[in-house]
Amino acid sequence: MRRFKTYDEIETRQLAQNFAAQLSGGEIIELIGDLGSGKTTFVKGVVEALGSSVLVKSPTFTIMNEYPVEDEKIARIVHLDLYRFNSPEEVAALELDDYLDEHTVIFVEWPNIFNVPIFEGAMRVEFEMIDETTREIGFV
Repeated sequence: MRRFKTYDEIETRQLAQNFAAQLSGGEIIELIGDLGSGKTTFVKGVVEALGSSVLVKSPTFTIMNEYPVEDEKIARIVHLDLYRFNSPEEVAALELDDYLDEHTVIFVEWPNIFNVPIFEGAMRVEFEMIDETTREIGFV
């Protein structure tokens, strides 16, 4: 696992922008971390890096947000939050297969809410709050 410390939101977005350069489309990325640990800020950085200036918001209440991007390989980012789900069956009802293609990247917050793996082969980014502004971000 590679781990990095960021000391403010700008550095977290910059780390995400570097991460975005490695994406080719078709990836599912699990975002693990407590509330306020930087998950949505990280997605903001990826969306910015892929050529969009849309306002990225936490999907906690909307469940799923979709962001069009202007990258050569990637056309959209899907940002999903499973925090309010009660079972893996509820996740299956979202019919995420419709979003799984080579031009989409899916970011999933709280993928471990049921203590069972839901997304086979997903990449994982772990967020830990060190203090009010400092985060440790690990790539698995």
